[in-house]
Amino acid sequence: MRTACAVLVCFLAASRALALDVVVKDVRAAVSTVSATLEVRDLVPDRFKKVLDTGSVLHLRLQTELWESRPVWDRLVYPAIVRVFRLARAVSGREITIGDSAGTTRTYPAVPNPMLLSIELGQRSRIVATARYYVRVVATAGTLAERDADDVGDLVFGRESEATGLGSLGRTIFRTVIKVSDYLQSVSTETTGRRMSGGDLLKP
Repeated sequence: MRTACAVLVCFLAASRALALDVVVKDVRAAVSTVSATLEVRDLVPDRFKKVLDTGSVLHLRLQTELWESRPVWDRLVYPAIVRVFRLARAVSGREITIGDSAGTTRTYPAVPNPMLLSIELGQRSRIVATARYYVRVVATAGTLAERDADDVGDLVFGRESEATGLGSLGRTIFRTVIKVSDYLQSVSTETTGRRMSGGDLLKP
């Protein structure tokens, strides 16, 4: 019986190690903005590796929130920040391109593991030195009916090849608001960073 339990524990630990995971590495207030550094591990879980290998697209949705920890009811300090990343094989078929809803695209030899991200959360002026805060992150990786999303985006903003600067901005915002319910198949994880004082957060 003990042997079976030990095997089960090892299996669960191994499964967790191979699953999508997010760690809040740091939270800091710069000159005017509060930012969180996130480490996304196993960005492409085993079940989705074939999605990329067959030329399809994978999306990662990150919802990041800063909360004030209070005795009775915690308070959301800023509206939730949602970033969406689009992963696909490069034209060469070997490299990986990762497009960000913030407007940047980078190419990597392979899917970065872990992938470090800096997320701006809001204005430093909202932080109180005597309060306590923590970051909550919900990450979802999965597939979308991207053709439908592109068709709707074309109707609203014009085709990407013809889009003006304003149209490109609109398209970026459109793709940013992808919701978890839009995924055809997905895997999600949620994490909460350590609680820290506003005074520590405000340190240079």
